[in-house]
Parts: sequence; C-alpha cells; structure tokens
Amino acid sequence: MHSVKTAFFIAYKSIVRGRKGTFALMMLILTLSYFNMLFVPGVFSGLLNTILAAEINTSTAHIIVGPQQNPVPRQFITDQGQLRAQIATIPGVVGTVRTYLTAGAISFDPDKNGVYKRVSAQVIGIDPTDTEKVFTLRKYIVAGQFLADSDTDQIILPAALAGGYNLPEPNDLGGAKVGDKVQVVYGNGVSRTYTVKGISNIVFGPALVNAYVTAKEADSVLSTSDEASQILVKVDDPTRLSYFVSRVQSLAPNLHVESYTDLLTSIQSVLNAFTLIAIVVSVISILVAAVTIFVMIYVNAVNKRRQIGILKAIGITETVIIFSYVLQSLFYVVCGVACGSVIVFGILQPIVAAHPIPLPFGGLTFSFGWMLITETIVGFLIAGFFSGLIPSRIVVREEILKAIWG
Repeated sequence: MHSVKTAFFIAYKSIVRGRKGTFALMMLILTLSYFNMLFVPGVFSGLLNTILAAEINTSTAHIIVGPQQNPVPRQFITDQGQLRAQIATIPGVVGTVRTYLTAGAISFDPDKNGVYKRVSAQVIGIDPTDTEKVFTLRKYIVAGQFLADSDTDQIILPAALAGGYNLPEPNDLGGAKVGDKVQVVYGNGVSRTYTVKGISNIVFGPALVNAYVTAKEADSVLSTSDEASQILVKVDDPTRLSYFVSRVQSLAPNLHVESYTDLLTSIQSVLNAFTLIAIVVSVISILVAAVTIFVMIYVNAVNKRRQIGILKAIGITETVIIFSYVLQSLFYVVCGVACGSVIVFGILQPIVAAHPIPLPFGGLTFSFGWMLITETIVGFLIAGFFSGLIPSRIVVREEILKAIWG
C-alpha cells in the first residue's frame, strides 16, 4: 500500500509541475484521436441504419412470408386474409400487407409518333390502405398521387424508369409524366393500358425500379382471389425478430417465413467494407495516441534521469517509479477520453439528432453502441498503459550513479 501511495504521489507531482502547454497539446491530440475513433464508426453505423430503415420501409418490412416450397411448391399464398388476421393478433405486430410480384414490359410513346420506348420492370400489386401501416411509399411520391384501393386502371411509375429525373438509369421511358398512358404486358401475356397516377422517387434498393398497381388490379391480371405472392409484416421491436418469426411460422408451418436480414446480402458487402474502414481508422487513431503518449513519457523520463537516480538512491524501487509513469499515462488517456466524450455525446450527437444530415433515402444520425464505446475506451486505456510502461522501463533501468551524473 505504501508503494502505491508513493507512486501516486510521484505521478501527481510530475503532472502538477509539468508544462501546461505540453499538457494542452497532449489533450488536444488524445481528444481528437478518441473523437476520430468514435466518429467514423458512428457515421458508418448511422448510415447503415438509415439504409436498412429505407429498405425495410420500402421493400421488405421486418418479416417476409412466402408461398409454400415443400413438399410441393406453390406460386401464391391462399386465404391470405385469414392468415393476416391471425398474424395481426400477435402482440407487437404493427401491420401486415399482401403483395403480388409480377414482371412486366412497360411501353410508352414519349413523342406521340408511334415510336415506343420499352422497359422491363417488376410490377407489384398492393393494397394501398394496408400499405400505409407497413411502408412509407407515399412519402416518396414526387409527382401526382398515391394509389387508392379502388384504382384498377392507374399505375405508379418509379422515376428511374419514367425518365426525366436525372437519375442514372440507362433505359427509361423517355419522360413519362402524371396523366400519360402506358401499356404493360405482363409475363402471363395479359396486356393492360394504365394512366400514370404518380411518380415515386425511391433511390435505393429494389424499390428503385418497382412499379405499383393495386392488388385488386393484380387479382384481375393474374386471375386470383384472396391470394398473395408475399405477406409482409412490420413489428414494433426488431430486436425480438426471431420471436416474431417463430410465432408467424407456427401459424403457417407450410409457408416460407424469413426475416429481412436474410434478404440483405447486397448490403452485407457494404457492411463489411464499412467495418474494415472503421477498424483501420480505429487502429490508426490508437497508434497516434500511443505514440504521442510514448514520446511524452520518454522525453519526460529522460529529462528527469537525475531525479529518478536520486529516487532509486533513497530506496524507491524501480517498480514504483515505473508505476508512477504508467499512472501519468493513464491520467492523460482518461482526460482525453473525457474531453472527447463531451464533444461527441454532449455537443455533436444532440445537434445531429435534432438536425439529421439529409440523404436521398433518409436522415443520417450517428449511432454509438455500448460495445463500440467500451471497445474504444478499453483500447485507449491499453495503449496508454503500454505507452507509459515501455519508455519508463527503458529509462529507469539505467544505473543509479550514471543517472545522477547525467
């Protein structure tokens, strides 16, 4: 206990009597390093959350129920109304919607001269009223109006296929607008003419090139009734997704039930890239902090070789002296973490939360999980420990007389 108190006393005196300018520079470097370690992963995490939210709110919802696959594959889910009513009784289910997934060739005569432009697209049949409970498609309408349940001769076109919205889509209809007539030839050979009721501008994910008609119209095209290609389910707590999936599966044991995470293989590559970048930035930040502390402790110890020699001469052990420098190093780290935390959590995060950074697919906010914060602080403390230990050991091992005489 006496040795620990002695180490704390030596560390305290070294810090108090140290140069204030050097201390301020040290705090600035450590604060920026800690800030950088949190900021980059926080931005990437927030960006991924925004992308996932856009995907969930426009394409997948949280749970996807598909037709039977075994023992005999089916094309549609039958008695979808009854099944959805049962799913809606599960506590925590916010809403359900059925969709029909069809393929179609869309034709449009932009110059009204008999020369048609054609594009291929997925045409999705939806119940607009039920869709409001699950998706946010309506907010992406940039021209015209969203569909109504009773519409049978109207269509929503994506801006990427309609053309004229400066989107990077090489094939489009040449500028189809609200009120124009387009012809759709479905995969089963049925041909329909629709009036463009609205233009959607979803700029990410599969919904980028999805066209929409009502489920009532899709029933007519596909000669179906009370069926669906998919039933999409939105829940109030995505962290309990496995529970909801199992509950839905128990209601429909013959159907294919999966969560949205099973479909996001395209986003996984983005996630892996962001994770790698965040790791590289974090390692560099820790190295900068470690080198900074190392140099300061080493220079401080070298300049105080005589004091170290005198301390050893009066009976202070090398271990106590080394421990005092480790304490100094950890003190600098704790101060840097405290200052960085004030900037990140006290200033930056509240400002961005109140004013999200606008992106085409949503507002970006920073996301800092407890695991990220804990790993960052632990990494800093470990770097600080070794940055104080190694240089102090190098200097303290010098012989007493040689250290005293300089």
